[in-house]
Amino acid sequence: MTTTNKVVTTSRLTSALGFVISLMVGMVGGGVIFGVGWVLATQTAVLGWIVGMLGITAQTPWYLSRSAGTVGYLLLAGSTIWGLLLSSKIIKETVSAALSLAMHNILSWLAIAFTGVHIVSLLFDNFFSYKLTDLLVPFVGPYKPGWVGLGVIGFYLMMLTSVSFYFRKQIGQKRWRSLHYLTFAVYALGTVHGLTAGTDSSNPGMQIMYWGSALVIFFLATYRVLVGKGGAKG
Repeated sequence: MTTTNKVVTTSRLTSALGFVISLMVGMVGGGVIFGVGWVLATQTAVLGWIVGMLGITAQTPWYLSRSAGTVGYLLLAGSTIWGLLLSSKIIKETVSAALSLAMHNILSWLAIAFTGVHIVSLLFDNFFSYKLTDLLVPFVGPYKPGWVGLGVIGFYLMMLTSVSFYFRKQIGQKRWRSLHYLTFAVYALGTVHGLTAGTDSSNPGMQIMYWGSALVIFFLATYRVLVGKGGAKG
């Protein structure tokens, strides 16, 4: 087996492992959310005691949604930044190609998993009455439907770009690269969604998270364009 084939094989294995790990995280997170919702809905004597011991309140799903959304956004930003580091070859000499690609995929799928927790948690929130259609169909929810709808679209695009990685051969490398540029749209939609619909968006720490990651991505994207032009001239 040649070195190139070994790299490709290792990349596929690590990508598959990342997908499995992320899927497990999403399933566990979904199970936790379902359990919390079930406990809050039933309120039997035993379950009430468990709820009291764990400190679960009616606001727990809302807090879970907010925290999961923040973690999901950080993972999305991390995936976007890592992708730019990878495409601009900044980390080429320090991190192997297989590990770099695997890290990019893992970050992407973890972002999807935590964003899924962020979305599903709202089904159990008692302040806003969310239905499944409100969470799956853009612009129809009870809370800031316009801005929340942009987040829903961003989630679908995030799923599309992540799944497309496993169909690169069928799509073709050139078309796949063009499709992968949607990652920037995903990040932009996630940022706008967080700034406009997030209840903590005015918090200084959240502002630093949003604008700080945006500046890093803007810098790396500019560097990537300049490097690309320089390489084309050379």
